[in-house]
Amino acid sequence: MAGVQVLLEVPAERENSLEMFGAATTSSAEAERQASDFLSGIGGLGIEFDDGFAPVPMYAAEDTPPGPGEFLEAFSPRTAVAPPTSRTFILPAEVTRTRLDELQGTADVTVWPNSQITLLGPMRSTIEVADSRGGVDCRPFRPAVELDVLRDLLGVDALWNSGFRGQNIIVGILDEGVDGNAYPVVGGFARPDAALQPGAASVSSHGSMCAADVMVAAPFSRLYDYPFLGIPRSGGALQMFQAVLNQRNVDGTPHLTNNSYGFTGVPDVASFPNHEIHNPNHPLHRKVREVVAAGVPCFFAAGNCGQNCPSGDCHPSGIGPGISIHASNSLAEVITVAAVNSRHERIGYSSQGPGMFEQQKPDVASYSHFFGNFGPGRPAGGTTDDFDNGTSAATPVAAGVAAALMSANPALTPAQLKDLMINTSADVGPVVGWDPDHGHGIVNAAAAFMAMNPGPRLVS
Repeated sequence: MAGVQVLLEVPAERENSLEMFGAATTSSAEAERQASDFLSGIGGLGIEFDDGFAPVPMYAAEDTPPGPGEFLEAFSPRTAVAPPTSRTFILPAEVTRTRLDELQGTADVTVWPNSQITLLGPMRSTIEVADSRGGVDCRPFRPAVELDVLRDLLGVDALWNSGFRGQNIIVGILDEGVDGNAYPVVGGFARPDAALQPGAASVSSHGSMCAADVMVAAPFSRLYDYPFLGIPRSGGALQMFQAVLNQRNVDGTPHLTNNSYGFTGVPDVASFPNHEIHNPNHPLHRKVREVVAAGVPCFFAAGNCGQNCPSGDCHPSGIGPGISIHASNSLAEVITVAAVNSRHERIGYSSQGPGMFEQQKPDVASYSHFFGNFGPGRPAGGTTDDFDNGTSAATPVAAGVAAALMSANPALTPAQLKDLMINTSADVGPVVGWDPDHGHGIVNAAAAFMAMNPGPRLVS
């Protein structure tokens, strides 16, 4: 059927929504049964449910973000509070254009875009040594650095010497998949008939790079693999975030998520008012808010569409200040990460604020261009021209710092963690405080740990 990829939102109050989602992810037949039930009221002709998905429950109203206290209790396995009743369900589907017009005029159905999502790096290309001018590192980029340089810059010894290396913390990698042989994948999202299973990706995958970069600061952390980019659309990410909520209800994990993907252009708002970039109430953004309210800090890459040397994937409509940080990557609730090199120069492709939803984006900057997953002697191998890069690499480095901090204080809420990382970041911008290139400053693990644990310290 030639049609349009959409997300259909239908009213469906269900007290057992978590169980329904869990059942639909273990059986395509059950997913189809649920979808048929939801669609029966609007007629199924011209609508083809995508059996690669499970119907996803939505809990919060469009205009009322969930309260953290309410959701922290509702999705904790340690309380007697029942999970909230769903208000609606989302059904990824392909719809004929004739039927699309009809559905958009139906009172009980909301039609949302189900748009293509792109990985934010790595940008594999020949790298040469050259000088950078004006505090910006552009092609040909400065040489990559070893992990010990990065760890020294981050100040991870302050945490490590006190015994905190990310132990007991699980990081969810929402990406294209992680190699479980190279990295400590202990769970994630699995469907019996899905092409991608947790831990089954190649060591050269984008997700494996993100896994390696979490380990920079948190080598004892463990990983859940959510390989939604096997279905690289908003509906795929939506399904993975719901899987995070389901898992939180089981055992309180994962403790945080890394998200190194996004959009690379800005469609015309008049033609696409409900596009993920323009409408903060798109189901994907609402689901991200639900996950954060449930106690899961979400790290998002700023993007690789900075004005100096944007990625070749970027459309001109989304390059440069004010238009290159958008969609979920610009939500106030998430931690948005820009990229700098080891010399604290902004890497020229790093997307620039203000954000299209929240103005003060990015929140912080972190390090990219180092030998983590890629490079001589690293798991994915390569020469000195191959290294972890993009804001895709900077973001899991920051998430790894967060994992180490959370191993020291597991009670940190998403808001507390965000404030801690912002308030202790190293300000390197042209003005004091937030700036559109670096956010509030570069992530500083040592300063954050000292702020968390004030008191006398030995000076060597």
